Amino acid sequence: SSAASDVYKRQAKTYYSERTDMVERVAEQTDRELAEYILKAVTEGWSYDILKARLEIPCCKDVYYELYRRFFWLLNKERK
Repeated sequence: SSAASDVYKRQAKTYYSERTDMVERVAEQTDRELAEYILKAVTEGWSYDILKARLEIPCCKDVYYELYRRFFWLLNKERK
């Protein structure tokens, strides 16, 4: 029925909205200055080299990947 479909759509929208908010919040917790770059990497699959070439990410590769790993560690903690 249409009502059941509407309920499902609202639930799905809420679910994905909460997950999106969580990812953005954890990126900010990881590093405020680099949050936008971390989001590009985790949501669009951009590597450090692409971030450096296209957006001039303001850190070296070692720092970036340390924060990248930290993001997933924090995200894992947030999801528990």
